[in-house]
Amino acid sequence: MSRPQLIRRVLLIILALNVLITVVKLIVGFATGALSVIADGLHSIIDSSSNIIGLAGLWIASRPPDDNHPYGHRRYEAIATLAIGVMLFFVSWEIVEGIIERLTKHTLPNISPLDIVIMSGTFFVNLAVVLYETRQGRALKSDILLADAAHTRTDLFVTVSVVVSLIATRFGLGWVDLLVAAGVVVLIVRVAFGIVRQTSAVLTDALVIDPQVIEKAAAAVPGVQHVHRARSRGSSDAAYVDVHVRVDPAMSTVQAHAIASEVERRLKDDFSNVVDAIVHIEPYKPPVLSEWQAITVRARAEADALGIGIHDLHVHEETSGGYTVEMHVEVPAHLSLGEAHAIANNLEGRIRDAIPRVIGVTTHLEPLPAAVPDEEGRYEIQFDALVERVAAIADSVAGPGTAHDVQLHHVDGHLTTSVHLTLPASQPLTEAHALAEEVEQRVTTELTQIKRVVVHVEPPEQDSEQ
Repeated sequence: MSRPQLIRRVLLIILALNVLITVVKLIVGFATGALSVIADGLHSIIDSSSNIIGLAGLWIASRPPDDNHPYGHRRYEAIATLAIGVMLFFVSWEIVEGIIERLTKHTLPNISPLDIVIMSGTFFVNLAVVLYETRQGRALKSDILLADAAHTRTDLFVTVSVVVSLIATRFGLGWVDLLVAAGVVVLIVRVAFGIVRQTSAVLTDALVIDPQVIEKAAAAVPGVQHVHRARSRGSSDAAYVDVHVRVDPAMSTVQAHAIASEVERRLKDDFSNVVDAIVHIEPYKPPVLSEWQAITVRARAEADALGIGIHDLHVHEETSGGYTVEMHVEVPAHLSLGEAHAIANNLEGRIRDAIPRVIGVTTHLEPLPAAVPDEEGRYEIQFDALVERVAAIADSVAGPGTAHDVQLHHVDGHLTTSVHLTLPASQPLTEAHALAEEVEQRVTTELTQIKRVVVHVEPPEQDSEQ
């Protein structure tokens, strides 16, 4: 049975008991002429009305989202709860009117011992209702059940005051009934203010979850570099969260979407009352880099563009005011010295052209091992075999024969790959970009030892020259 159905069943049980109590009180009140008993009966009628309002509110709140209510109908439950709080103010006024009437008319009802016994019995029925509804409200985390239980709890004080007034009236002490009734009014008004304040917070989008707690949960997701503007609204059992997350601006759309999905999942797992979470992805803007840091970033970018792995990169400022760059360049072990030197020379020229203040680039050629480690660190996967698998994945996505110039590199202890895709020059850029992202996702998913993929999309040479 679903949560709304369980709450509805509890309210139906409470409604049946309230109707029974109301009938008993009104019979006793009109039979004896006891004003306090009649007022208590009217109070119980409002109890039954609040149950009906609660059932109607739950029925509306359980309806699925539609065109006019894309966020669902849960606020109708808060509106129904607010109506119960407003009814408490009317009940308080009814009791005040009864006190005024008793003071002006100076009348005393005709009370029998049986009337006192019957009214005492309604107290224990109300007590059972309060305990049952409070327990169910906490178990189901239902604001409307807890609000209705608080309302019914006031019936206990009202019933006690009525029983005391009946006993006092029988001994000629009618003023006791007035004094106790005035105290009950104060208690009812206090409960009413609490309900109105709580439901008003829901209807005015008050904070539900501490923003710092939300940001901490989101920041724990790998790939998240900064979290800000965390917000929440709703109720204790149905919270809506949205948060802004910053990631690496070079990250692909697929990767950024995966991070957003993981943040959403973490929020729902960490906070059981979160029913919906919206994650806004933003590019992370790093702080202003020093000149040597900027040179380092740009040099790595040029190596990435050529599909070349580098490590141990160092930048030195010379007395002339320029900079020199040193790095280890990773090249396949099967190449000749001339072939490897040409690769390094090409990279050196790209770096000097891209960064005018670099006056010299020194590269150390480092042959890559013929094998790469598997998931357990054993060197059993051959480079050539892994290159073929990368090419096969790319061809399965973009079409046979589109992948070429696949390179594997060790970068900072991780294995990376670059692959070139030849696609028709007339193909829309958006489609080409989507194919490149799919290749990246497929390679990193199927070949878990590869941590990074760079896909370069290009038209055929004859097309690019036209």
